[in-house]
Amino acid sequence: MEMHQVRYFLAAARTLNFTRAAEECNVTQPSLTRAIQKLEEEFGGQLFRRERSLTHLTELGRQMVPHLQRTYDAAQAAKLLARGIGKQVHAPVTLGVAGPVSDQLGDALSQVMQGLPGFQLSLVKADSTSLLQSLFKGEVDAAVLPEPADPPERLDTILLSRQELTIVAPSDCPVAQQQAVQLPDLARLAWIEGDAHVTAQFTALCAEAGLRPEFRHSANLESDLVELVANGLGCAWVPASLALPDRVRPLAVEGIAMMRTTVFATVSGRKRSVATDALVRAVRARAWG
Repeated sequence: MEMHQVRYFLAAARTLNFTRAAEECNVTQPSLTRAIQKLEEEFGGQLFRRERSLTHLTELGRQMVPHLQRTYDAAQAAKLLARGIGKQVHAPVTLGVAGPVSDQLGDALSQVMQGLPGFQLSLVKADSTSLLQSLFKGEVDAAVLPEPADPPERLDTILLSRQELTIVAPSDCPVAQQQAVQLPDLARLAWIEGDAHVTAQFTALCAEAGLRPEFRHSANLESDLVELVANGLGCAWVPASLALPDRVRPLAVEGIAMMRTTVFATVSGRKRSVATDALVRAVRARAWG
């Protein structure tokens, strides 16, 4: 398998048109067709089904897309980083982050640092709403934030993780002493709003049971949420993996599961700097989940 074959396949899978894919790759259509046929021989099955003017991916083709995309992105990232080694280029990037920097993101940043000695990172911490605004204003080059419920049209995202959420309460709160907490118990508590999408999900869940939780307070950052909970202002939804102080306790809730998807976001169509492009490729080349 050669990298140009992978590039031709991905272009054809994206456009579902061999003529447009060949134009995009700047090759003749017969050359693109032969390259894809060689891939099919290597994989032992058809990747596309062509019916007159219509082209469809086969089941094998659909399964190959994410694997070959990661392979291609990893190769491109390695190539870009190799070009930067030994070149003391000025390569700044401003990255907005809602929440802590994960190990996976840290690994991607480290990879870019190794390939671009002139890499300069400015890390901006803010809530997801503020980060989205900053991203589209050009104040940050990329952002790591919860996936918006209604994403803007020009938002490009890469899945980073799906986090399990848990409810936390002050450790001296009576409900924190219960071995099992029911939904009606939760609706009677004072709440602190954090992620608006999570709040909306929880409110809708309560509404189905004829309940209405009271959100008295709000905080943009998870660290502030936990601090408010620790000081007895109410309960909040936070990632289950978040480290908690002694004054805060997770609740054992029956029959309620909440998840949050975190994405790496950039603006589609905007020209990227060398550092931003290297970071996008380093992030995309990893197996997230």
